[in-house]
Amino acid sequence: MGAAGCSKSDSSSSASSEAASSVLGSAADYDYQNFTYSDGLDENGYWEGIRALDYVTLPEDYASIPVQRADVEPTSEDVQAQIDSLLSQNSTTQDVTDRAAANGDTVNIDYAGTVDGVAFTGGTYTGYSLTLGSGSFIDGFEDQIVGHKPGETFDVTVTFPDGYRDSTDADGNALVLSGKQAVFSVTLNSIEEEVLPELTDAWVDENYGTSDDLHSVEALRAFCQQQLYTSNLNTAVMDYLMDNATFREVPKAVTDYQVTQCLNYYYKMAQYYGYDLDTFVQSMLGYDSADAMLAAMANSIASYAKEALLYQAVAEAMDLAPTQEQIDTYSAYTEAYGANYCTMIALMDTVTDALTTGAQVK
Repeated sequence: MGAAGCSKSDSSSSASSEAASSVLGSAADYDYQNFTYSDGLDENGYWEGIRALDYVTLPEDYASIPVQRADVEPTSEDVQAQIDSLLSQNSTTQDVTDRAAANGDTVNIDYAGTVDGVAFTGGTYTGYSLTLGSGSFIDGFEDQIVGHKPGETFDVTVTFPDGYRDSTDADGNALVLSGKQAVFSVTLNSIEEEVLPELTDAWVDENYGTSDDLHSVEALRAFCQQQLYTSNLNTAVMDYLMDNATFREVPKAVTDYQVTQCLNYYYKMAQYYGYDLDTFVQSMLGYDSADAMLAAMANSIASYAKEALLYQAVAEAMDLAPTQEQIDTYSAYTEAYGANYCTMIALMDTVTDALTTGAQVK
């Protein structure tokens, strides 16, 4: 339940992005700071005041979409990757004492930073656990820990990106960090590495016996196979609809929602790391500004807006509505996302179930 169409990989060609950018406008045109997920949605999970079938013509075979089995059947490599992911999620750690720190390790460090020889608020910490290679610290910080061993104390020198928020010194005086070089004295206390569990029937039974009624490696493989198949089939039917439905237009409210959601997602990330939005997209995503990010993502945002409209169009055409039980599946998210948004997600599940049940897989 997150941002749609907001990844850097969604960027489009510069020519088409510039054209679309004039339609989307500037980030400043959107009230992304105050966005809430249930904005513009009614209690049925529909777009408020919008009849989707006024804007979308579904293909005649939308209720029985043809799918090639080879396109949705997962490979053995796909299944193994899923299992490897489960093993990683259930990994433990062990202390490393016989080698230097490497990417992927979790290190425990003390650090104390200064700018122009002056300590600043937020620049000192004792016992911080940091996964090397995670990119959670300023560029270059984690790289300079790699190669060191427990017990070593060393300097890490980095440069705060332009736009980084100001701090204060010990007396409360303002201290500019933006664009400044900082030196951190770092002590490496310990190193931990990930240890994967052994895949056995006993491990499967212990971890998935109660929750999923899985008691053997064979059962787990079959479960992952089915999950991947279902996911692939979901994707295939929606791809078919996107390719074969006709859109007269997409209501501005639906597109604006996608844009505002996207901007809000990165705005909150920027706040977390102490940036303003433009500085965050420059430093972390490689765009010149939030406006440039919107331009690059314009095509995918338009695609997500169409997909959002498609779900409602199918629901209208098939007279679908989620059951209370389906809505209650998302009750834990109501406070964060709002009841109407949770109902919309349940409606999307209902539509997906209907489409995949009717799909003609051959």
